[in-house]
Amino acid sequence: MNTDLTSTFKDSRRLLNEWKNRYSKEEYPNKLVLNIFYRKYSIDRMWPNVLNNSYPDWETAYENNKHEYARVAQNEIVPVLETFIKMDKKVTTVRYSDFYSYIDSASKGNIEAIKGIEYTYFLHRVLDELVILWISFVNAGIQRVEAITKLTGVVLPPKMPIESYLEVEQLFDQLGAEKYLYSLFIKEHNNQI
Repeated sequence: MNTDLTSTFKDSRRLLNEWKNRYSKEEYPNKLVLNIFYRKYSIDRMWPNVLNNSYPDWETAYENNKHEYARVAQNEIVPVLETFIKMDKKVTTVRYSDFYSYIDSASKGNIEAIKGIEYTYFLHRVLDELVILWISFVNAGIQRVEAITKLTGVVLPPKMPIESYLEVEQLFDQLGAEKYLYSLFIKEHNNQI
């Protein structure tokens, strides 16, 4: 990855620590998974409204996209989140039901299941941050494929079609987001020693 997402990782760690203190051990796993979907539904909902916006630079676009994300999350997703969860509404490649067994196991104290949910939370935070950065680059006039290259360092075929949130997320996943996340965990571990 060409992009430094250390602040996203640190913010995610801070939130996990807050939630561990706020929620019971039985509630915590479900709250993490709900947060994954809260973010994903928000990005999915804002996608068509922001993709074709135009800004003078990616920083301005990024600030506007973060504000739009917050607005959509609060005003459009909070009121329907439970309904979407009950409907098992798919977003990108995941459904809430994909996590049933992990939530159940983690809420009963299975440490490996808890770690798995936390790791998945981190991974989706990184992927979703990359997606918002990508949208911001595109809003600033950078071609869609070139924006992937700027964020990852990987050169893709120039005519590769990139239209949906799913496609962008899958590209980032295939191009090393998980390896990048792993390196952040190693870096964090080394700083604690």
